[in-house]
Formats: sequence, C-alpha cells, structure tokens
Amino acid sequence: MMKILEKIKYHKENKQRVRLYRRVSKGKTEISNGYILDYSDKFILIHESDDFKIDGYSIVPVKQVKKLRYDKSDEYFNQMMIWENEIEKVGIDYAINLSSWQSIFELLQAKELNVVVECEGAEINPFSIGPIVKTGKKHVHILYFDAEGYFEDSPSSIDYKSITRIAFETQYLTVFGKYTRYKIA
Repeated sequence: MMKILEKIKYHKENKQRVRLYRRVSKGKTEISNGYILDYSDKFILIHESDDFKIDGYSIVPVKQVKKLRYDKSDEYFNQMMIWENEIEKVGIDYAINLSSWQSIFELLQAKELNVVVECEGAEINPFSIGPIVKTGKKHVHILYFDAEGYFEDSPSSIDYKSITRIAFETQYLTVFGKYTRYKIA
C-alpha cells in the first residue's frame, strides 16, 4: 500500500496524467485515466481525461489501485494535452474531504451535483446516476434518473462498501442534468 501511495504522491506533485489499474472484484480490473488532484490514505481524486479532453472528476478507493502507469506513451499523451491547451483546465475550485465516502457525498450534496455511483464488481445495481438525496454512516441515497431523463419515484440506497467509483461534473452529467424530469401521473 505504501508503495502505491508514494507513486500517487509523485504523479500528483509532477502533474502527470496516469493510468490507474483498479481491481474492483475478483478477476475484474477497470482503468481510470487522468491527473491526480488530491489523495488520502483511502481515496484518490482524479481529473479524468479522455480523447484529449479533460472531462469531469472521479474518486476511487486507494485499496483498488494495483498499478499506476506513466510510460513513454503517457509522457507523449501528456505533451499533446499541453499542446491542445487542455492541461490548463486541470484542477478543482474546492476542497473535498477524502476521509470517507460520507464526507465526500456530503460535500457533493451541498454543491447540489449530480453523480454517477458505480459498483463495478456488483451484480445488482452496478450503476446509479442522479442527485444525492441523503447521506448516512453506511449508505448514500441517489434519486436515479433513466435514459429518458425521468426520475424514479423513490431514491436508491447504495451501501458504501460496494462503491468502486464515483464521477461528477462530467459533460454527460452536466448536459443530462439540465433535462431531467418527473413523470406526470
């Protein structure tokens, strides 16, 4: 674990776009790409990058990270991000307490942000999207909206232990969030 934290610190300090290989369940690995903005011994805040664009933030548990990659191809990708003026967009305007899922969700709820909550290793409810309705010691409650932008009738409860990644302030969430709606009875 300490070796991973040392690498996280190094890449954060050097503002390098890294690829994180995350083990989300037995036999299942997911990849996250981006710039490490902050970290604690429990969580990493990443400014995500995809297709030469900076696009939103994600938070993942440190314990999932099995490998960080920054090789010659990543170095060149980072240079292209500089040439494309995307590197200027890297950062966040507010601090997030990365001590627990509860503290993270409380801040995002106070900012009234829509979130994507992923339970990538779970077989039931692997994905939830919408505003945070309530945070507790063991669960977060999300008012899910579907692919047509309709909110569910009641919030979904998600156990913190099953969360593998959250995302917020992505282009997808920003645009979709403007057009959510309630079903008319």
